Amino acid sequence: MSQNFDLDSLAEELEPVKPLNANGAIGGVVFLTAVSGVLVVSTLGFRDRFLDATATDPMFLVRTGLLVVLGAASLTAATSMARPAVGTSRSGWRWAAMAALTIPVAAAVAALVSRTPVAERLHPVNGVECLTYSIGIGLMLGAVLTWWLRRGAPTSPERAGTVTGLAAGSLGALAYSMHCPHNDIVYIGLWYSLAIALTTVAGRLIVPHLVRW
Repeated sequence: MSQNFDLDSLAEELEPVKPLNANGAIGGVVFLTAVSGVLVVSTLGFRDRFLDATATDPMFLVRTGLLVVLGAASLTAATSMARPAVGTSRSGWRWAAMAALTIPVAAAVAALVSRTPVAERLHPVNGVECLTYSIGIGLMLGAVLTWWLRRGAPTSPERAGTVTGLAAGSLGALAYSMHCPHNDIVYIGLWYSLAIALTTVAGRLIVPHLVRW
């Protein structure tokens, strides 16, 4: 038994949907990261001796560069996941994450071979402050990215959650780093890596439940 469908009547019920523009989401997150950095500086001050020669300390430059690259790569991947596309490569964040892993690895090696006791290089008071601000800012940025993903249709909620947490943690750490007074590889390898790892795990566990469709 055949059945005829009136395509015109079906089409009348459809409403046009404005395509998602990832550039708007990226710009918004970048703006919020910059505002967070300004708030960190206005609250805690610039990093010690920020305006003298230590501003060009190699470790400070490496840390900042890695956070920018990791944050940019994962942010781009996270926002693009709201718009599924065939043949689109989103693996750049993996390479950036692998590059960033050199920091905790180098920190572990430095801790083993250094004659300075590790306890003297951890600065736990500053470390807890680093975690508090980096994770706090990261959670706010992660909430914005999750809202963006909910507007779209991520085909892999677990991966989207992981990348969202990675982007949020990296950019949160970047905002706090404008105050951080330490350039020690052991300190950076522990506290910054821990902050980013915690936000990434949080993103992986929480975000998928909020963006499924």
